[in-house]
Amino acid sequence: MVTKPRNKVLIFRLTQDEYQALQTASSGARSLSDFARTKLLRSLGEPALDQQLLELKSTVLRIAELLEKES
Repeated sequence: MVTKPRNKVLIFRLTQDEYQALQTASSGARSLSDFARTKLLRSLGEPALDQQLLELKSTVLRIAELLEKES
């Protein structure tokens, strides 16, 4: 498998608690960096949580309306 070289660096600071939580969550990953990179890049393609909640609320309202019509 040929991959593009990773030659860019991103640095950010964490509290000790944040770092520990990240280490715990990354258990089983190849490395902490690989875990963080994968999670971050996957999240870019996902709708924001607010948008997901709005869609869920809309779906629940539609289901409620359908159930009312059936009664």
